[in-house]
Amino acid sequence: MKTRTRAALAAILLSVAPGVLLAETTFPSPMNYGAHAGVPLTEVGTYPWLANAAALTNDGHIFLGMPRWPGFEKTPGIAELSVVDNSLSAFPGGDWNTWESGKPTADALVNVNTIHIFDDDTLWAVDQGSPFFGPQVDDAAAKVLQFDTKTGKLLRKITLGKDVLPEGASLNDLRLDAENAYFTDSGKGAIVIVNLKTGKALRRLAGHFSVTANPARPPIGEKGQMLMKKDGSLIHVHSDPIEISPDGQWLYYQPLTGPMYRVPTKALRDPDLSEADLEKQVEFVYDTPPLVGTAMDSKGNLYMAEMDRPRITVLTPDGALHVLAEDDRLWGPDAMFITADRELYVPIPQTGRIAANRGPDGKDMIQPPFHLYKMALPDWLGDREAVPPVYQ
Repeated sequence: MKTRTRAALAAILLSVAPGVLLAETTFPSPMNYGAHAGVPLTEVGTYPWLANAAALTNDGHIFLGMPRWPGFEKTPGIAELSVVDNSLSAFPGGDWNTWESGKPTADALVNVNTIHIFDDDTLWAVDQGSPFFGPQVDDAAAKVLQFDTKTGKLLRKITLGKDVLPEGASLNDLRLDAENAYFTDSGKGAIVIVNLKTGKALRRLAGHFSVTANPARPPIGEKGQMLMKKDGSLIHVHSDPIEISPDGQWLYYQPLTGPMYRVPTKALRDPDLSEADLEKQVEFVYDTPPLVGTAMDSKGNLYMAEMDRPRITVLTPDGALHVLAEDDRLWGPDAMFITADRELYVPIPQTGRIAANRGPDGKDMIQPPFHLYKMALPDWLGDREAVPPVYQ
């Protein structure tokens, strides 16, 4: 991107006063980006399966989340990537990784949409239970799983009733505080909270504009390509990326195409607070572009993987926007991860290149193999965010 164009964009974005929602923000047209700008990328590994999430233990073991999307129905779901020989090992192993249509779903990875590793080095996985962009296979298919990364032992399984996860709902991403798990529902639009001590679950903000995809904000991907279904209609993804502030006070979230909002976690968890009163506490944060992945560091900096540009940007708590890296290799990123040694890992699943996302005459534009990159964080940014406390 030319310097003058980037400066003009920054001026547009930074002129937006906090709390003011623009109906539409005009961005520069897609163009041929230069080789790279900002923090340089280092290739970590390549692999044959589509991976839309990466997570690392404190001692550097790399895990990949691999959804069963069209063309990748036989993926293992989760795998560990070896940096020694670039090999993949199915995780946790056994029947978990060999699911196919007609097999039981309760103890199998049906469609892992994301994975994450928190302070204790256990791996959490969101299994949407709906492969191939279809409906849930059965009532046991959708689940949240927690595994011991050293042994592969299942430590926890969370399943949700129809009152919390109604038909058409689809858990997308998750974050934890010291007592609760927070999820976005990208199928119908909502925030789901599960108390990890009691197991009690709440469904909040269902259908609110902050969790609902706006048809006026189309899902623009690589070089202007719209995400479209085979019937030609646009693909609208409701509440998708999610983050918690380092103090545990705020939950940040947005539909795929933005904008970004936040809401007090304490209010979300309060079953006695009416939906109407909860909605009054929702705050506009930023008029973001389409985001396919986010991360947050210990200083509250929000890292954003943009869908319509090959770049990673950082939104600081004071509202300033910085371009961390801009590189043609960053087209189609997804769920990012900040490691204990202050490196940002970025998987590139090339989601917009899948034929099923390219309309009636869409052709497969995937360029194998798939890549995982990393970049060292500049000193002015924070460290990996610890699991936040429960905000009282």
